[in-house]
Amino acid sequence: MKSAIVLMFSVLIAAGCATTREAAQQTYDFGPVGEPPQVTNSVQIVEMRAPEWLDGSQMLYRLAYVDPRALTPYSTSRWAGTPASMLTLRLRQQLGSVPGAKCILTSNLAEFSQAFDAADASRAVLQVHAVLAAGAAGQRMQKDFRLEAKAATADAAGGAAAFATLATDLAKALDEWMTGSGLCAQS
Repeated sequence: MKSAIVLMFSVLIAAGCATTREAAQQTYDFGPVGEPPQVTNSVQIVEMRAPEWLDGSQMLYRLAYVDPRALTPYSTSRWAGTPASMLTLRLRQQLGSVPGAKCILTSNLAEFSQAFDAADASRAVLQVHAVLAAGAAGQRMQKDFRLEAKAATADAAGGAAAFATLATDLAKALDEWMTGSGLCAQS
């Protein structure tokens, strides 16, 4: 009887330890770059700027069906860097970045959060304001880009995968915009 009580007490302690243990911290980035880009524009990509509330490594989400104005960080999931620094890196990987190029691309991050439209449905939302300046000509263009991608799962991993897609989509949209301008064409 005494050994049964000791065994039951041990099981209860082990169960208590298992339930109070913190979940493992998970860090996300956009993953490896796919195919190397075929660079068509001569552009220097300046480090993206972000407002103070987006200048950290927290993964933020909004419960749009409860209060779309409330941003909440995931407790056990983080980005490998700030969203602006990760986007800058991906843009440079996808578009190339040449110091002294014909054009200079500056950008400001305005939105980078996972929005839950229901408890089991979410989407990644990215909004960037881009400014393209052609050095010698002194021409300047600007454009706002708002992109969304549905997350495959309603959690941090699903949001991270959706943002990886959006980072590539942003690079493609910027490339099309620059190509369409004709200001930055490779010589």
